[in-house]
Amino acid sequence: MKIRGEIGAALLCILLTGCSAPGQMAASSQATSSMPPVSVAASSNSSSQPVQRESSAGSSAAEQSSAADPEQQREDSMTLEEKVGQLFFLSFRWDTDGTRLLTYNSTVQKEIQTIHPGGIALFGENIYTVPQVRTLIQKMQKDCSVPPFVGIDQEGGTVQRIQHTNLIPAVDVPSMWRVGKTGNTALAQQVGAVLGSELTVFGFNLDFAPDCDVFSNPDNTVIGTRSFSSNAQRVAAFSVAASAGLRSQKILPVCKHFPGHGDTAEDTHEGYATVNKTKEQLYQTELVPFQAQIQAGAEMIMAAHISLPKITGSSIPASLSPQVLQELLRKELGFQGVIITDALNMGAVAKHYSSGEAAVRALKAGADMLLMPENPKEAYAAVLKAVRSGEIPESRIEASTKRIMALKEKYGILAGRALGDESLLGCAKHRQVIEQIP
Repeated sequence: MKIRGEIGAALLCILLTGCSAPGQMAASSQATSSMPPVSVAASSNSSSQPVQRESSAGSSAAEQSSAADPEQQREDSMTLEEKVGQLFFLSFRWDTDGTRLLTYNSTVQKEIQTIHPGGIALFGENIYTVPQVRTLIQKMQKDCSVPPFVGIDQEGGTVQRIQHTNLIPAVDVPSMWRVGKTGNTALAQQVGAVLGSELTVFGFNLDFAPDCDVFSNPDNTVIGTRSFSSNAQRVAAFSVAASAGLRSQKILPVCKHFPGHGDTAEDTHEGYATVNKTKEQLYQTELVPFQAQIQAGAEMIMAAHISLPKITGSSIPASLSPQVLQELLRKELGFQGVIITDALNMGAVAKHYSSGEAAVRALKAGADMLLMPENPKEAYAAVLKAVRSGEIPESRIEASTKRIMALKEKYGILAGRALGDESLLGCAKHRQVIEQIP
């Protein structure tokens, strides 16, 4: 199988065919006859297209437009504080006593009711049983003024926040490196569908995956087998396929870590990590998967905190750089979706910028969503202040809010979605897919 051909082939997705809940997904024409179908969580409320209503004959054009666009109606009714809240993606990993946060407490509730975040991320510390996770998510959602993205890092391999336990019979998915070595993009798409299908059981609607980094530096300690390959074309083909699998389950994929974290020797969790490449060199390797993802319809891309001195002329993280986010990602690559930063509590940012400064810098650089500021209340207050003072135009906030709301509408998040049946976890069809990975 030629790798260059795989990008186009990956776009011929395995898409949904109906069956009893849980549903099934038919294999693409690339799959072998032994390839089993992958179950799909059924939901009557998860249409990816907004519902169009017939307008009455006497309605004005403006009334017709408003009636047919509940997303716009909701945006129009939002306060500035709520619009700013949509830009925040928060996490709550630890309880007030330092133990794992498994239940909704008043401290978390107060922060959610203050910020009304556009997204909430859960981690392993939040996962114990299926009913416990469902309840935690539902209570968090209830206190948000707009239904939030609910995301998790479920890549497979070393990064799986939900793992098989005696209480959660989920499948453990091998590393994407092993998936890439199969040379089978149809299988990669089925793996993405398995990941997405099991996430629906808990109430997640977003996965911080796939990893689009090209593992090109053997000294890299943060990516490694999270990558599909050290070959850029292979990473492109397989990450596009995995994204299609996630989408088939109505799980929003987040392509990361732009513009590519695979050639760093340092870890941005700890401090600055530098890629000493020119833009031309990035186009040859690191940017190849992101270009393919954008062409395939990527809706959300995560910006890394890596430093690119030959592009920015400084050590500023890419996530805070207008040259990287606006000039490279928006203008040159033509990405029109939501840009989310990597976690702002990571060392590459938190050791050099206050939470407020990092949040304002990221938005001014072109980010739409701010993932996990070290001090959320400080970051939120700083953004509000910057907007009210005119440092950040309100039109800039509205542009990001519009992108976020459109994506929530597309994935049925604003209307509410049914949970996947618990029988999906570790089901025979899922195990059959995973067993094909050597």
